[in-house]
Amino acid sequence: MANEERKTGKNFIIVSMTIFISKVLGFARDIIIASTFGTSLLTDAFQVVFGFPSLLFTSIGTALSSVNIPDLTKFINQRTREERNQYIFNLLAQVTILCTLVSLVGIIFAPALTRLWGLDASVYGITLTLTRIMMPTLLFVSLTFIVTGILQVHEHFLLAAAISIPFNLLIIAALIIKQADIVFLGYVTTVGWLLQFLIQIPMLRREKYRLTWKVSFADEHTRAIFRQLLPILLGNSLLQLCLIIDRTFATHLSEGTTAALAFGSTLFVTITSIFIVAMSSVIFPRLSAYCLELDYPGIRSLLGYIFKTLIFILLPYLILVSTYNREIISLLYQRGAFTANSTTMTALAFFLYSLAVPGYACQEIFNRLYYALKNFKVPMTVSLFCLTLKVILDLILYKTAGIAGISLSTAFCLLLYGVIMGLMIRKNIGTLPAREIAAFTLRLLLPVAGMLAVIIGFRFLPGSSSRFYFLLPLSGSGLVYLALSWITGLIPKTN
Repeated sequence: MANEERKTGKNFIIVSMTIFISKVLGFARDIIIASTFGTSLLTDAFQVVFGFPSLLFTSIGTALSSVNIPDLTKFINQRTREERNQYIFNLLAQVTILCTLVSLVGIIFAPALTRLWGLDASVYGITLTLTRIMMPTLLFVSLTFIVTGILQVHEHFLLAAAISIPFNLLIIAALIIKQADIVFLGYVTTVGWLLQFLIQIPMLRREKYRLTWKVSFADEHTRAIFRQLLPILLGNSLLQLCLIIDRTFATHLSEGTTAALAFGSTLFVTITSIFIVAMSSVIFPRLSAYCLELDYPGIRSLLGYIFKTLIFILLPYLILVSTYNREIISLLYQRGAFTANSTTMTALAFFLYSLAVPGYACQEIFNRLYYALKNFKVPMTVSLFCLTLKVILDLILYKTAGIAGISLSTAFCLLLYGVIMGLMIRKNIGTLPAREIAAFTLRLLLPVAGMLAVIIGFRFLPGSSSRFYFLLPLSGSGLVYLALSWITGLIPKTN
């Protein structure tokens, strides 16, 4: 178990660093978009047309990957290579056919879809064009996530984590070359998703996956995947669906609210997914193998390791975001068309969305466990309950509390989801190592106190009007946190 934890830790660090590089490029991409378009009606149109479907399509891709990884693990362990290849080809072929048909229907009925977005009539024409450009991304996103899951099963975590790097570079290049041409940006975004799929094909061939050219629509495994797709989509997409609901309500508020929510939520997801998605990606194949063997002690031990690692990382994140949310948004976005008012709205959304980070972590980890156990009903049921509550809360809050009420309700629903799932998981695998996790968290009090001391101490020093000044206490407090964690043994000392 110790060797496996070291291997998991090594893979986690490698994947986190790769995702970090990708996210830095994503930051640069969003900064250029914000500087070029600001929080205008044009930005609202792009964020609605590409933001909403991107969240939905990514959720579909994640669902396909989530149900495929346990099945592929079983094929690799218990079936022949030919049977494995036939299973994967069936899955890819049927997903291609289905997504192509849906995309064509979406293109044909784009005028009706455009009216559903609820945007101002002045941007109807460009919204219609963007909607038609966006539709093929359903196919490319789905194929990308399926292949990424296959590579993760074979422990090719680095390539799977790196595929969005060329995607972000492509969009940045498009923004530099064409600047405010949002239609061109739409085409490049769609092509970028295709590129993410294509760059994984050589590694797929290296693992001896070959086209069989025999599609069996009666195959029981692929049919089971499509039956399980909707429950997984509903269960594994709570955060994404909450963000879609938020932006839908925001279109009825003042200009720029949708864009501010998009920038704030994107930054939150971008930073936290570096660690949460990296961890869930690395451990899911191992979870699937443990569940296949019904190794419940191994599952509980792995979950304890996961949550201790995430608490260690995400606790200082919450402290720093609570303290410096406005400064972070100002530094990253406030330039060009992105004004001080844009910063105020986006910083508030960023801070309140960040309160959802414990629930987001639970969504990623607990759901992966349930899917490895082939239990799709529990995540779906709890997610539907929280989504219903989310809609009710937004209906109550969006007019009176505006952007704050919308984003805070998302944080509350994610936290509630985490609590419910944590209580229910015991029925499947037994009691989690709660005392071990609690003891680890208590040991973090000293490093946290050190962080707060640095943050408070800098408040008594002569202030600075520089936008970069806050980086001193931010980085200083982080270094103190790490140093005290190392001294107290929370970070293992290497020989």
